[in-house]
Amino acid sequence: MKTLYRLKTLAWIGTVSIGTLVFWLIVAWSIPSFHVKTTGEQLYTIRHQDLRDNNRLYLDPFLNSIKQNNGYLVLGTSETNKLKKGGNYHDFLNSDTDLTIRFSVIAGAGRTACTYFPLIQGNANVENVKIIYYINPIYWTTQFSKNNREYFHRYLSYSVYRKANRPHNAEVDAILQANKTGSFWTTAVDWLEFAFNRAQRKYKQDLWFAITSSDFEKNLNKFPVFRTLNSYPHFGRIDSANYCFTYNMSDTSHLRTYHFQVDTSARYRYDELNTMVALCRQHKVDITFVIGPYNHKAFSELHPEEIHHFNMVYNQIRHILDTEGCPYVDASDLSDVAGVFQDWQHHSSYGAYLLYLKIKDYVLEKENR
Repeated sequence: MKTLYRLKTLAWIGTVSIGTLVFWLIVAWSIPSFHVKTTGEQLYTIRHQDLRDNNRLYLDPFLNSIKQNNGYLVLGTSETNKLKKGGNYHDFLNSDTDLTIRFSVIAGAGRTACTYFPLIQGNANVENVKIIYYINPIYWTTQFSKNNREYFHRYLSYSVYRKANRPHNAEVDAILQANKTGSFWTTAVDWLEFAFNRAQRKYKQDLWFAITSSDFEKNLNKFPVFRTLNSYPHFGRIDSANYCFTYNMSDTSHLRTYHFQVDTSARYRYDELNTMVALCRQHKVDITFVIGPYNHKAFSELHPEEIHHFNMVYNQIRHILDTEGCPYVDASDLSDVAGVFQDWQHHSSYGAYLLYLKIKDYVLEKENR
């Protein structure tokens, strides 16, 4: 009898718990969506989780603020993040008084083109947004050339990716399948996490902001206070007096342990780039690509056999962009300029300065046509 009593108690607890959860989910879905007027000023960036979940409460004002201010959205991988020393190219662009427009930023380690597909596919407001997408040729080497499931899952939810890919796009689906990891249960948990986040947002966003709408403004990522160009410590100068000109880098700590070998057989990065181009054209996104440099000096000293392969990568990238009629800024000529690199794959603040000059020239020409 004691055992039977315990089982009845557990069954009662389970029933009440499930019933309570279902009740709050039903209440959540009945809460009307909170709508905001687009902010007048351009927003600087968007929070990682809001982008990962394709949270339109923040994405819509973010994208609209860029368009309304005739701004640009800069997308990139780790080289587009904040630099350890000095500012990056988008910092310089935002601080240049010759430019009356601003540059919003989304970037992250391993955040290649595919991680931005749902942003383009799942948001009508992306139409006519001006985007600058930075291509780092180091992603054509064996460490990165096929895909990176860890990075992919960090920046994307499979459920969001699938939802954005409607109607079904075979090329996008192929990219998803290449990055898909785990079993059926991993995917199921992802869907549950997505559903839970949606329900949670009903209380934390829709209901809360309906009560205290002023709190919404506090969560918007506005532009920081800009410094003047000359206030950046290494603006227009090589980063350090101890710079290693032999290998053209300021950080040589991993010099001989990293071996970036170009993968000449993998097609994944080319497929990803082609799909990015097609999606931008389909959704009327005004995209400009920046073809970044690679550390020619370091490879010449330690792995000269890779130089020819990098040239092949550059030629193929240019061929894709030329064939599709995509505008691009070719910064590959910076590959052999002294002081441009921080390490094997990331440019230095001086490299960012030279990139800024190239992008500035392009933007001024584009805006004055």
